[in-house]
Amino acid sequence: MDILLTALAHPFTWGLGLGLVFAVWALFSGWSAKRALRREVRRLEDHCRTAADLSAKGTQSLQDEVAALKEQNKNLQITVAELKNKPDRAELQKLYVLDKAAAMMTERAPGFAAAWQAALKEAQAELEKTSTGILPWIRRIVHPSLGAGSPGGTAGALPSGEGAAGRAEE
Repeated sequence: MDILLTALAHPFTWGLGLGLVFAVWALFSGWSAKRALRREVRRLEDHCRTAADLSAKGTQSLQDEVAALKEQNKNLQITVAELKNKPDRAELQKLYVLDKAAAMMTERAPGFAAAWQAALKEAQAELEKTSTGILPWIRRIVHPSLGAGSPGGTAGALPSGEGAAGRAEE
């Protein structure tokens, strides 16, 4: 026992003891910090997984919505194309009335045919001119029957000059 008391009284033993206590404390606190960091990493990984899942679900729902809208757009384009080609009953009746009136005027008025052909050519040229650009957009907003038929505002007027009879002779 004397040896033990002598060894405990020696400064080296005190230093060794304090060093061992410090080492054990450092190991324990390092191990504890490592466990806490692992828990934090697991928590952050779970958070990232959850965020990625939510983002993936949101992206998938947006892609599904875009696909549905594209399909709806395609269907609407087909419907518009069909409606453009399908004449309305009122339009057919108006076309019949105009055709009948043109036939009657051709029979009754001798110079009407030439004036009618000139008006048809002018209307066809205007239609071709307004089939592209901003004018078709304007025509969809303002119905053509509300505005003037030609740029000069002379809708339905006969061309100036010698008149219909003079044009028929040319």
